[in-house]
Amino acid sequence: MKTIRILALHLAYGGVEKAICSMANLFVQRYPVEIISVYDMPNAPAYPLDERVKVRYLLKDRPNQKEWHAALRARKPIAFLRESVHAVKVLAEKKMAIQRTIRSIHDGILITTRHEDNLVLSLLGDPKVWKIAQVHEDHCFNLRYLDGFRHGYSGLDVVVMLTPGLAEEVRQWIPAKAKTRVVSIPNFLEHFPEPFSLEEKEKRIVAVGRMSWEKGFDRLIDCFAMTREKHPDWSLHIVGDGPELEKLEQKTADLGLKDAVVFTGRLSPAGVEEEMKRASLYAMTSVSEGFPFVLLEALSCGLPCVAFDVRVGPAAVIRPGVDGILVPDGDREAFAARLMELMEDEPRRLEMAREAMLHARDYSREKVAGIWDTVLEP
Repeated sequence: MKTIRILALHLAYGGVEKAICSMANLFVQRYPVEIISVYDMPNAPAYPLDERVKVRYLLKDRPNQKEWHAALRARKPIAFLRESVHAVKVLAEKKMAIQRTIRSIHDGILITTRHEDNLVLSLLGDPKVWKIAQVHEDHCFNLRYLDGFRHGYSGLDVVVMLTPGLAEEVRQWIPAKAKTRVVSIPNFLEHFPEPFSLEEKEKRIVAVGRMSWEKGFDRLIDCFAMTREKHPDWSLHIVGDGPELEKLEQKTADLGLKDAVVFTGRLSPAGVEEEMKRASLYAMTSVSEGFPFVLLEALSCGLPCVAFDVRVGPAAVIRPGVDGILVPDGDREAFAARLMELMEDEPRRLEMAREAMLHARDYSREKVAGIWDTVLEP
């Protein structure tokens, strides 16, 4: 039986990492599965893994972004230089480890999950290996991506995109003479909450993600601030951590929202689910998204979602007016207005919550497994 190997950057918290763990749990029902993780991060794997899934780590060293940023903020030139040298060393080791690993595999199925690794797999992958590439990252498709699709993907057997629209775009860029097949396979949910009462939800908005600029939490705080005069009894809970946390906490204080906005820090998957089950609305103000796992989780917890309609992501999940609302990207006043519409209309919220829970079932493991079956074998 063919072994499926999945190449991951790491297995700490993150949407890509959750997708990788979910894929491994799905595939191990029928195949031997190994996850090859470049970095061995603390508390990884962050998501449940079937005990039959093997995990192998390539490097003992880890990225030092946190230390590098700390040295930069502290204006300590010696520490900054030391951390910069270390960062370059780690990146070089990562590149060499990935190339060495891909060259070393001569059978089975190999799945890569990052654009840079897809290019290496296409170039260096053994012809006897069934080569599957995924693109989970930012989907703005700048020139770097387009050049890669045009010149660097022809050695792949299958390219998996997260939405039909993205798959069609990539098909247009990969040369027609290439044998590469492009398909669309969404993320899926392995777990659905136990039954709970929608009527017991609190007047709370929740958002989950890494505290980094692309998640747009500064935009969310501005939007929530606009609702406070009419709805002082509602709160906002933001789940996660990251480099922007301190700045966001200061922004909250400057706007006089300290008592209304709760930064929970990073929570376990069970903790995130509990936050979602208690909330009444989910808000997504990301600048960029792929196929957001967190929206699937929000739907499964009966959360109508209000989201900025960025190029990719929310529109692939939300059914406008049925289980959520899409707002023109960047229009903070409109976003606040849509939030208030749902804050003020409990019957509509409850109907959308029920629709959301039904819609989430479209992304069950069983439904998505059938699509994967069509690409795992030549």
